[in-house]
Amino acid sequence: MKKNILFLLLVVLAACHHNGDLQLPYDDTLPPEAEGFVGLQNDHFTLDGETWFPLMLNYKAEIRRCGDSLAVVPAGYYHGRSLREHFDTIASWGFNAVRLCLDVLDDDMDSAAMFRATRRAIQTADSAGLRVMLLIKTPFEPYWQAYTKGLLRALADLPALWAYDFMNEPLYFDPVPDRDKKDAVRIAAEWRHWVRTFAPHQLFTVATAEPIEVFEWDPSMLPVDFVEMHTYHPLRVRSEMWWYSHYCGKPWMVGETGLPADNDSVPYGWQVDFMAESFFDAVSYGAIGYGWWEFQDCPDGVNFEAQYTGLRNSQGYPKHPEVRFFRYWMCLGPDDDPQIPANYYNMMGYRNICLTGQVIDASDGTPVEGAVVRGWNDDWSVGMNTFTDSNGRFTLYSNDFNVHFEVSAPGMSRKKFNRDNIRYDNPGGIDQLNLPNRKLEYQQIDYRPFMSFDQEGLMVSIFPFDTRPFVRYSLAGDLGTIKLRKITQ
Repeated sequence: MKKNILFLLLVVLAACHHNGDLQLPYDDTLPPEAEGFVGLQNDHFTLDGETWFPLMLNYKAEIRRCGDSLAVVPAGYYHGRSLREHFDTIASWGFNAVRLCLDVLDDDMDSAAMFRATRRAIQTADSAGLRVMLLIKTPFEPYWQAYTKGLLRALADLPALWAYDFMNEPLYFDPVPDRDKKDAVRIAAEWRHWVRTFAPHQLFTVATAEPIEVFEWDPSMLPVDFVEMHTYHPLRVRSEMWWYSHYCGKPWMVGETGLPADNDSVPYGWQVDFMAESFFDAVSYGAIGYGWWEFQDCPDGVNFEAQYTGLRNSQGYPKHPEVRFFRYWMCLGPDDDPQIPANYYNMMGYRNICLTGQVIDASDGTPVEGAVVRGWNDDWSVGMNTFTDSNGRFTLYSNDFNVHFEVSAPGMSRKKFNRDNIRYDNPGGIDQLNLPNRKLEYQQIDYRPFMSFDQEGLMVSIFPFDTRPFVRYSLAGDLGTIKLRKITQ
């Protein structure tokens, strides 16, 4: 009898666990509407029956010992130690939400005390008039899986906690290289099942970065409630928003964007102009929320972009005193007829080389629109992207010769290959050409030549209206036809 019971138990456990196909262990429905909680209906966030649009500022924090207890405290480089003071400031700027980045944690602290500290931080944000998206420690390991389930239970009754973000930018932070798309879907499905089980009135997302996330954590396949995308550099932001708006297949919001400004090489005023432009484009393309990175400059950031995107400088002073962001912008309606960005197929304005090709569906030969084509030069130091058009055709512009390639499309397989024998229209002596800016990565490309100015010299637009390049050396080549297959779920 005991053996029979054990056998039945194993059968039940096997049936509940995800298997090799894409059967998902949850009911794929949105949380029910609940008073005071943010919901998601008809492709927009709702709050007590009304549309709610999150205007979100990213805020980094830590859990530290404070006397005999634990507390959530601001990031070490933030000036001031009071969450309430910071949250009041954020609310005064016109934001109604924060993305509380609490994903760097130690496993030697008492979990229950950490839950209580996180709860107090969310209540502090709530008292300042802010709702919270909580970025948590990604629960890959058993310890953090148990921690996450406990956290979900402990905070389930907090209406101010409107969404959980379970992972920041898998493109850069997934510990497993070249993860299979189906594996990513299974992991996200399990996470969502936890949220539905233990925090049934809160929403679930994973923060995806640029469109090449489609190679592994394909946003069109992930079983998230909504897509949260991150995009940087003015020459890429509009095009990447366009791609997400047309091909992720889900409600989406901008979770992170920003323009670094040090008031030297980049004046502070340009930061506000960029925020206005990118916000307007986001709502015109159908975003259901908008988020900025970050609260304060990070003096030890890895590059200029990481150091100066804050709305306060590294000394803790606001870069834009007396400015209430979004006060006027929210009064402006979106563009009723948004157009594809002029630089969509060549976001960075590369000029030396172009490669052409086509992506088709292997099953029937039909063209694949919205596929992402990525190329790298020989030493992998510079990468560049483009997209296929409605005919499945692409032109990949670059400043250096591409050797390594990866191609995928929403809901489809991916191809990785190397090719050093590309057919060029004028192959004679190409290795001896002096190609300008061969090692120029996107972070180093100056966007200022593409700005527009009014008669008084004030910037009125940071986005390029036309960056279609000339091909300096006419090194046009052909990658041929690339075949992808649909991934069945």
